[in-house]
Amino acid sequence: MTKASKSTRPAPKKAKLGVLVGMLTVIFRLLLLGVGSGAAWFAGMAIAEIYDSNPSSEPPLTERLLRQWRGDSGTAPPPVVPAPPPTPEVSAPEPQSLTPERQRTLRLQLQQLQEELNTLIGRTAALEIQIGNSRPGEPLERRLQIIEQQLATPAPPPPDAAATPAETPEPSATRSPDGLVVTLPSDILFSPGSGVLRPGANVILDNLIPDIQSYEGATIRVGGYTDDTGNRQQNLDLSLQQAEAVVNYLSDAVESDRYHWVAVGYGTTRPTAENTSDNNRQLNRRVEVAISL
Repeated sequence: MTKASKSTRPAPKKAKLGVLVGMLTVIFRLLLLGVGSGAAWFAGMAIAEIYDSNPSSEPPLTERLLRQWRGDSGTAPPPVVPAPPPTPEVSAPEPQSLTPERQRTLRLQLQQLQEELNTLIGRTAALEIQIGNSRPGEPLERRLQIIEQQLATPAPPPPDAAATPAETPEPSATRSPDGLVVTLPSDILFSPGSGVLRPGANVILDNLIPDIQSYEGATIRVGGYTDDTGNRQQNLDLSLQQAEAVVNYLSDAVESDRYHWVAVGYGTTRPTAENTSDNNRQLNRRVEVAISL
């Protein structure tokens, strides 16, 4: 009986040893799992670094496999372009209100510019007549360009005297103890067939004002003359209109109460030359201003 009890005592020690071995096995597996996970993590980081440094735009193998498994084409969505901001509407500046004093100043400046423009137009018309190429219907800038071109091109000599173009007569004056007679070509004062003064004709008529003022209290007779072109009665009416236009301008330029003004239209009745050529007809188209005491 005593021997049998002694043989059964080592059994608990073997059970404890089995438990210990099992625990060590679990711990070893956990260590292997941790080491494997760490190694996998380091390997993944290394692969990521390698693909990040790769200049190729191709995605990694794992990503491509994942996209194939998911059925994704891998095409990146188009970038979202923000809409441009709305352009602010620029409203036109409101006209500034002008004070009465400012309006008067600007009106005087405008009047001065108009007078200078009329003077330039008159001088241009006189120059065109001297050249023999009047263009009253053209813009002023174009007329000046034409004059410049004509003056820059030397005119060829005429083949004979008969082919020489008629020159525009210049203003002339005859002075006597009793007064003064000034003859002005109608072409430098009026357009053909017109009884209205050309713009800038005041430049020519203003030259008569000092002479008129030197004959205070005189009678100033303005006569209009035409050539034989056209209807006789129409020429008579036209010559009177031209004479009245000159009288109206000169009487406004001086103190008209000190003078006696007379406008007469003679038409074709008193030519200075026979109307047999363009030159003679041009001489007959004239306005005479006679100042007599």
